[in-house]
Amino acid sequence: MKLQPIEHQHLKECADLFISVFSNPPWNEDWEIESALNRLEDLYDMPRQHSVVAIVEDQIIGFAIGYIERWYQGKSFYLKEICIDSTRQRSGIGTKIMDVLSQNLVSQGVNKIYLLTGRDTPASAFYEKCGFCNNSKIIMMSKKVQ
Repeated sequence: MKLQPIEHQHLKECADLFISVFSNPPWNEDWEIESALNRLEDLYDMPRQHSVVAIVEDQIIGFAIGYIERWYQGKSFYLKEICIDSTRQRSGIGTKIMDVLSQNLVSQGVNKIYLLTGRDTPASAFYEKCGFCNNSKIIMMSKKVQ
C-alpha cells in the first residue's frame, strides 16, 4: 500500500469512493458526483490543506483530508473527511492513514486534531481507538437558513 498526499488527479476517484462509502449505512447520504467532487476540490484548495491517500495496485482505497488552523494555543488540524473503501474497513487502513497524517502534522507544528462525526457510529468507535475523545467544552449547533 502506498500512502502519499492527495494530488489533484486523485480527486475524481476519491469522489467516487466518497459516494460509495457515504451512500451506505449509517450515513445514507445522497451525494451526486458533481457535489462530491466540488466538496473535495474545495477542501483540496484550502490554504494549509493536508491529506493522505492510500493506493493499492493503482486503485484508491482510502483517503483523509483537512486543513491546519491557527489558534491561540498553536496550530490545530480540522479533519474534514476520512473515507475507506467499505470492503476494506476494519483492516487497519484507516489507522495507517491517521498515523501518517499525524506524523506529517507534527512536523508542521500541529498540536491537536479535531473533527466532527456521528454519535454512536462505527466512525466514532474508530476515532476513540485512534485516541480521540469527546470534548466536554464544545457542542455542535446548527441552524437551517432560508
